[in-house]
Amino acid sequence: MAFDEAIRSFLSGFRLPGEAQKIDRIMEKFAELYTRQNADVFASADTAFILAFSVIMLNTDLHNPSIKPEKRMTVESFIRNNRGISVDGGDLPDAFLEGIFRRIESKPFTLKEDDDAREKEKKVSMRDTFFALQERNFFGTSAEERKREKFKKEQEEIMSASEQLFKSRPKGRGKMQSGDDKSQHSQLTEFVSPVDVVKPMFDVTWGPLIGTLSHILETSDDNGVIKLCLNGFVYSVRIAAHSNMSLARETFVNALTKFTTLGSIKEMKFKNIESIQTLLSIAIMDGEYLGESWGAVLQCISHLGRLQNMGIGGVDDERFFIGAEENGSRDENKSMFRLQSSRDVERETETQNAQAVLAAVNEILIDKVFSSTVNLSAPSMAQFVEQLINVSAAEISGDLKKGMGVQGRSATPNSALPLSNHSSRNGQGPRIFSLQKLVEVADYNMDARPRIAWTQMWELMARHFAAIGCHKNAMVSMYAIDALRQLSFKFLQKPELYDFNFQRVFLRPFLLIMENPISRQDIRELILRCVDNMIRTLSCNLRSGWKIFFQIITLSAVDPCEKNSTLGLAILQRLLDEHLEQLCHRYAIDEYSSDYSGEQLVPEAMTVVQRRVRNANVEDFVDLCHASLSFVETEAVKNPLPVGLSMRALCHTACYADLIADQKVLPPVISQAVDPEGSCYTYEGLTSGESEEMVLWKPIFDGLAAGIASKSICNSGGLGCLVQRGSAITLRAILLRHGGRFSMSQWNVILKHVILPSIQSAAESDQSPVSYITSESPSVSSLDFVADSLPLPPPPNAEGLIKFAAKAQSDDCAPKRPLGPAELLVEASFADLRHGGDGDLTRIPGFPRRSSSKTHPSEQPFPESWVATTASLALGILADIFSEFAFTLGDEGRTALWPSIFGQYKLWILGPPDLLDDDKDSDDISILEDIHTDPLWRPCEALARIGCKELSRIPAILSKKVENLNEAMPWWEIICDDFSSVLLQNVALNRAILAELIDSKLAMIGRHRLSETPSKNLTSKVITPYGLGEVLKRRRDIFENQIWEVSLDWGATLYGPEPEDFGKEDDTSYEADTDEDNLSVEDDEDSVAQLVAKKHQPSSASLTNMLERYVPALKIRCVVAHVLQQYIASSAFLFVECTNDVDVRKLLSALDASRIMALEANQNVDIAHAFKEFVRREWGDSVEEVEAALAAANSSRDLNQGKNEVFFLAQEAGANRAMIQLLSRLHLGKHDQAFESILFERITDILTKYLRSEENDKHLVDPNVW
Repeated sequence: MAFDEAIRSFLSGFRLPGEAQKIDRIMEKFAELYTRQNADVFASADTAFILAFSVIMLNTDLHNPSIKPEKRMTVESFIRNNRGISVDGGDLPDAFLEGIFRRIESKPFTLKEDDDAREKEKKVSMRDTFFALQERNFFGTSAEERKREKFKKEQEEIMSASEQLFKSRPKGRGKMQSGDDKSQHSQLTEFVSPVDVVKPMFDVTWGPLIGTLSHILETSDDNGVIKLCLNGFVYSVRIAAHSNMSLARETFVNALTKFTTLGSIKEMKFKNIESIQTLLSIAIMDGEYLGESWGAVLQCISHLGRLQNMGIGGVDDERFFIGAEENGSRDENKSMFRLQSSRDVERETETQNAQAVLAAVNEILIDKVFSSTVNLSAPSMAQFVEQLINVSAAEISGDLKKGMGVQGRSATPNSALPLSNHSSRNGQGPRIFSLQKLVEVADYNMDARPRIAWTQMWELMARHFAAIGCHKNAMVSMYAIDALRQLSFKFLQKPELYDFNFQRVFLRPFLLIMENPISRQDIRELILRCVDNMIRTLSCNLRSGWKIFFQIITLSAVDPCEKNSTLGLAILQRLLDEHLEQLCHRYAIDEYSSDYSGEQLVPEAMTVVQRRVRNANVEDFVDLCHASLSFVETEAVKNPLPVGLSMRALCHTACYADLIADQKVLPPVISQAVDPEGSCYTYEGLTSGESEEMVLWKPIFDGLAAGIASKSICNSGGLGCLVQRGSAITLRAILLRHGGRFSMSQWNVILKHVILPSIQSAAESDQSPVSYITSESPSVSSLDFVADSLPLPPPPNAEGLIKFAAKAQSDDCAPKRPLGPAELLVEASFADLRHGGDGDLTRIPGFPRRSSSKTHPSEQPFPESWVATTASLALGILADIFSEFAFTLGDEGRTALWPSIFGQYKLWILGPPDLLDDDKDSDDISILEDIHTDPLWRPCEALARIGCKELSRIPAILSKKVENLNEAMPWWEIICDDFSSVLLQNVALNRAILAELIDSKLAMIGRHRLSETPSKNLTSKVITPYGLGEVLKRRRDIFENQIWEVSLDWGATLYGPEPEDFGKEDDTSYEADTDEDNLSVEDDEDSVAQLVAKKHQPSSASLTNMLERYVPALKIRCVVAHVLQQYIASSAFLFVECTNDVDVRKLLSALDASRIMALEANQNVDIAHAFKEFVRREWGDSVEEVEAALAAANSSRDLNQGKNEVFFLAQEAGANRAMIQLLSRLHLGKHDQAFESILFERITDILTKYLRSEENDKHLVDPNVW
């Protein structure tokens, strides 16, 4: 139904009352009902409410006969009057408003009873006419009678015209008027407004009149004359006000205010007291027409209030707000003078004036000025409030005397408000008389005015209260906050109707003060306590005000004062403990939504009311989630929040997840959920229903993801990264407890947009020393301090959890509501963290303990390292998801979830996609590129070990989950293939690093080049970074590259390709007899070395950078191979029994490739030398000194620490062991001769190498390797 037609139908059954308050309530209810039943017309009931008033005014303006046609409203003015009434100040369509105007113009609003009465009267008139005609036709009429009736009618017309002529005849004229004159005078005398008659005369006389009245009033002391002059002022102001003569009105009012002598130090006389009373009577009787003259009147009333307070002996505001000490010092200064100072004289005069005012002016008269504002029209009320705000701002800034007598238009709010935070001027302190009166005016008009008029008036007041609330004087700002609190309590006593936002508008000053950076800490605390009190006592009436409260609490999280942050979170905790049900269902069942009970309904079956209620609840719920998550520290700040606040906020998020899972908060009903430009858009790739559900989950997931990747330093009691670990524990608990609610598409976006980006971002941001630690042996890790992932938690009904919940709720301050499954799991895990644990519930009595040899020290060696404290826990979430959900999803889990999980494992094991070979899987690359951000990032050894360990958990989980081999076969095939691919890519990456290392090393070596047959004039001595050496021979490798073999003086042999610049003019060969230096090798071998080194010897820094880049990377590749091969060897039975021969052969082939690569690398002399050089530079001594010291210590293991033999022999041995285990299982199970031959070949090779090693270099090999 069209809006104007709805109003027409609504008003057709009753007549609107004359009281504005009743009209306001009626139209407020109409707007609420229309918005519910026509949800697509207006976005808010506020718009319908304002437009309803505008339509009623339009109907009156267009169809009131007393309004002249030329003064009626036009369609342009109607559109202009309704600008900015939509949501957020938007405009309604012009065509929509024009249609309303045209329909009302053509057909006015009428009552049904009036229409029935007119219809009945019309029928009676037609019936009488019918019977009269029938009677005449029946009886007939004579010609004489008709002639007589016609004459009588003409006679009556003549008499009426003559009467009108005599009435319109001008006085003083005796002659008759012509017809034209008659018409002219009849038009002139139809109606003459008194204003039209009086205004021209008063416009001429008001100047001399004010001069005469002012002169007589100033010079005369006769009481009768004074009263007569003051009556002249009253009538002059009234005439000027009613005639809309603003200049004359302001002049008379300002002149009268000067005769009051208020604001000046003069002794008051009878005329001054009478002037005050006259001014008050004008304010009461003619306040509707004072306009901007209210400014001067209110300034006088402010001074009058000060004198009355002084007369009764009250405490002066200046003394109260500035402080008694300062005033006391002024009194001491006065006592220093023997003669009476001018200040004493002024004070004595003011005291006398105060007594005179107190005796003559009744305080009730002043109160009546403000209480009578309920009778002012909306425009007049707006002007009154604006001028009262100006006076209040002048009082608080101490400039009221300076502004005395200034017209109201010069004291705008924009110019007055900034003075509120400056120092007092003219020796005056701040006063709050007008601020008190402003509060009283707001109280008087709150229930007496239509809500729309009240809202417009409050917008002016709110800005003033917000400015005063940030005043530097604590007492002034506290009074403003207390006034806001009192008004808010009264305003919130009445519940807000559906879909209105009056509470949000009214409570906004609290938010403005909290947002202001100059606000005081104690004022912000007072605001939070006001919010707490309002929630405690009036939560049942809160509707749109929740948004303001949540925004205030959100701001408290970043408050510089820790006390305010603690108070803000305490408010949230109390809200969850005591008012959660009221928040979940803000709108109770009423006569318009009797079918709403919160149950899950399909959108097609929902009424408009249910849709609106659902969306309103979702909006507040999202704000509540943001408020709690704002206490989770995500950035490194100067004054971080206490860790306990962040951990408590994380418990809140688990509670919110339980509410969603229990359907106490239902998803919204929206149409923009899949539109990227829509306000409720969540993630790409979801259906409309899935996206609507994720509207509730998204703030929780995004907040926890930010917590996992937090850059804040959150240490407590020797434990580090508590916020990061707590966020990971909370996200894990929510997913494990409620993950069954998510569809495959939702799981996919949770992985790709929440979990994987957060843990990867945190890993890349970790620059702690842990990221640079590399073990001295793959089999002996230097990273045992890295935390482990957590085992799966017990079920919700576990005995240990039930006991923990009972014990937690036995505390007097504990909430009475039961803890949800996710919240209980988080609370139990955090209890373990508080006792120095890692969140493992096996540490809580009553839970089955996990079998682990790893201890949990109370303090961590690297508490600030995310890798050391949180990485395993965060990556372990993926294995938990696989265990509980991915496997149960079958084919969808293998095709959709597993690639994302495996992609993250591979990213930490191998590194970003640009490090992989050319045959890399494009799908894997796209997954890695989605979560990888830094192109220069490389995984450290700790991350590589964690990735390998978590990948190794998958087969063990799979073997425990499924007993049916046929059902698990597809999964085993994928996992076996993934292990093979990781090993092969690790081998390829290892070869690439080796090649780059050798190329970089040889490119930096300066050396002497020789031809095939060295001549006698060409020296065979060269200088290298490793010392002086002699060229032995040249040869070509399998790639036809020339290799130069140089024997160093200290026994080592150096290999390298031929330099590219050999044979050029700047060739580095030197003859024995050089013309320039006349040197020979025999005479000055050191000079030759210096000349060679001058051009070719690399800097120490460049060589160090090269070694630091490649050697640790090679070590990490060996560690990866060793860890994976070790697991394959220990799980050979599972791979053989659960996969086919093809997959096992792939795995054997990958292991063999790893073995061959390690064998070749171990035999490469350049790589061995690079490892040795890296150790020397790492230790800071020469190789000879280090080796001599180690040999003296007779430690064979320490002698080989960090050398290539330890790493590549370990990799080779691990590959051999894994191959033997697999081949043994295959041989025993398959009895295949091919497997048998390979098995014995490997065994023979190992034994042969072992015997040779024992014989030749037993002291060089770590016993752990073999």
